[in-house]
Amino acid sequence: MDFVSLDQKIDEAGRGKLRNVQLFGTDNFRSWMLYFEPGDGTPMHYHQSPETFLVIDGKCSVKGIGGDERVMEKNDIVFLPAKEYYQLTNIGLGTLVLFGNRSEPFGVRPVRADSESSK
Repeated sequence: MDFVSLDQKIDEAGRGKLRNVQLFGTDNFRSWMLYFEPGDGTPMHYHQSPETFLVIDGKCSVKGIGGDERVMEKNDIVFLPAKEYYQLTNIGLGTLVLFGNRSEPFGVRPVRADSESSK
């Protein structure tokens, strides 16, 4: 068994200005923490495997490629199916901390919307 203190990881991310902190990983699973300052976030993209995000702290906009948007706050969870485009943005005044997991190893790259349209 492996254990991690999210409080400790949040503190490390804040001090080190780390946006993405790897927590656990195997050949078919990974979990991580995202730490975004206000206004920061991800590009529009998708992954080959389904994933979830739990808001640990802050306020997050989750947008789909069709323009749909949902705001998530502390203790909200979103499930994202495989190959569904989304974008995460910190729309709060403080830090946004998300806990994510996906059924694939670290190192598998996402597909960005801008790279799909340039094909």
